[in-house]
Amino acid sequence: MRQRVLWYVSGTKDRGLLYRTGTSVQLVGYTDANWVSSAADRRSTSGYAFSLGSAAVAWSSKKQPTVALLSTEAEYRGTVFATCEAIWLKRLLKDLQEVVSDSTTIYCDNLSS
Repeated sequence: MRQRVLWYVSGTKDRGLLYRTGTSVQLVGYTDANWVSSAADRRSTSGYAFSLGSAAVAWSSKKQPTVALLSTEAEYRGTVFATCEAIWLKRLLKDLQEVVSDSTTIYCDNLSS
């Protein structure tokens, strides 16, 4: 496993995140879920992405651990997963002594959730 990580790092050392000057350093999240995406087990899939300034810094997409009875419930659970990630990112940024605005906006495309 360690060899794979080192191979990946050595092959991507010219890659990086681009931060533009003049943009605010604010953590912003986007979340979405699709209800009953798998007919086999009836579980929904949810995902989120977070940007810090002008670059994406965290993202995830995975099946939810339980079956949601409504699309609102699936969206709500996806928003909860994104909120947990936002809290973790804020704590990480605080540990790195990075000044970020107090509020984190998380956009969700479902009004009822």
